[in-house]
Amino acid sequence: MYLSNGTGLLFPTLMYLANYKDTDRLVTLNPAINEEYRADPNNVVCYGVYGCFPITPPWTDERRPIALYPETPTKINVQFPVFNKNNRMIPKFINLDDPDYTHKVGINPAGKIYFIAHGFLESGKAKWIEVLINRILDQDLDGTATCIVVDWGGGSSPPYNQASANIRLVGAIAANVIHLIYEELGLKNLNNVHVIGHSLGAHLSGYAGFYLQKDFNLKLGRITGLDPAELAFTETNPIVRLDTTDAKFVDIIHSDATPMMPKIGLGLYEPIGHVDFYPNGGFNQPGCDQRLWKRKDGTFLSSMYQFFSCSHVRAVDFFIESVQSKCPFTAIACESYEKFLAGDCFNCDRDGHLCFNFGFKSYDSFRRLSQANQIVGSPEIKSFLITGPAEPFCRTHYKVTIKVSETEESVLHGGEIGRFHLSIYDNKGGHSEKMAFTQESLLFEPGRNYTRLLAGSSVEKPRKLTVSWEYNTSFLNPLTWRILSSPRVYIEYITVQSLEYRTKIRLCPTYNVPVTSNVDSMFTQENCRYYPRPLETILN
Repeated sequence: MYLSNGTGLLFPTLMYLANYKDTDRLVTLNPAINEEYRADPNNVVCYGVYGCFPITPPWTDERRPIALYPETPTKINVQFPVFNKNNRMIPKFINLDDPDYTHKVGINPAGKIYFIAHGFLESGKAKWIEVLINRILDQDLDGTATCIVVDWGGGSSPPYNQASANIRLVGAIAANVIHLIYEELGLKNLNNVHVIGHSLGAHLSGYAGFYLQKDFNLKLGRITGLDPAELAFTETNPIVRLDTTDAKFVDIIHSDATPMMPKIGLGLYEPIGHVDFYPNGGFNQPGCDQRLWKRKDGTFLSSMYQFFSCSHVRAVDFFIESVQSKCPFTAIACESYEKFLAGDCFNCDRDGHLCFNFGFKSYDSFRRLSQANQIVGSPEIKSFLITGPAEPFCRTHYKVTIKVSETEESVLHGGEIGRFHLSIYDNKGGHSEKMAFTQESLLFEPGRNYTRLLAGSSVEKPRKLTVSWEYNTSFLNPLTWRILSSPRVYIEYITVQSLEYRTKIRLCPTYNVPVTSNVDSMFTQENCRYYPRPLETILN
């Protein structure tokens, strides 16, 4: 089988690069005289039909103090294996020197064509590429889709700045391959060509889009950047990195966008696409907070790699799941992640808060909104969502408001410090997991409203919910002392609004019965008939 598993030491290599001082060794091969020489802006390296690759600004600047020329095409040895519904095991390879053979590799010109590009320290045999190819081919009911891997493993080795230089040439080669397919198979345009790249592979995809326009006057239909690499690309000139001019639609998933220092982040934070998705804020992905010393599934170095690259790889995991997920992977545009978490951006397609399919199907929603004139031009759209810590990652978003009662009993009892946990049920017994209303203990006071955004497993038609109270006492905080009465909170009602299903319901407890510690209280719509209807529901 062509594809197999692969692992590399990403973090140690990046840290080595960050402290790399031996500039005398930063050399490249001059193909004209077949000898090595130091990278010099006064020298120019050209590779025939693929063009010339200067290292003058913006390729070299304060963000990229050391720039190298791409290594030779022979050294990088880019390969393009082709997979389709009839051939997932032993691919045929596109050969630029044999245009006629393009008709025999198994590309259906009537179907979608997907190019998949790996990142630093990987090859086309990476396990995630195999999984993604199978997911894409499985969801293609017409059986016309083709997946082509951009395998540049010969040029993805350390040092990192050499690999960063190599993707410029690989992008140009990929552009020539796409043009060959266009010419030989008689494509009308490249609307059905979708390039998917992870890390350095994302910027490689941008270079392919750039050269297609520059050399062939062709524009890619779509590029998906999966956590585009940050190092040597952040805040650079758009020609240096992936940007919206490289395809008709560019979507980005940011999953490890923490600044490099003091925290480690391998992905780019700045928005660079038509739609930029920031799952869980774009960094510190749930489930990636394991400690190195707790891992027992490999060597120390392997554990270090898995630990530091976990969030970086999550963009790939999310995208793969989105290909066939029955869960409505949904994100909503918002000014910031903080406002998103506060529930300030929760009404789809209202007040500029547009909702998008996340991942593989994101262009479907972008096209729909564009056709409805809700997207005009090329605005920077930052959208957010919450995922789970492990597969399946998809979650449904709920905007939950808890109204603490101001009845006499509630006021006399006073405020309580603790946490609520909620589980949402439908009328058939299906339910979400228990969701913490807040991560930390909070003071809940009579007459106050408390709103939070929660995420749980999908419940299409919420009908009731259970609420439990986790009481926290502290000797140093008199507000938590309960000597003559047990811990309790009197709740008047809870509203639950679903982002994905666009529903909103009001649920109430048994009349004037408090929620107490370690006991699940049932909230239903029927119980609300015993309570006065709140003004905000009348106005809505």
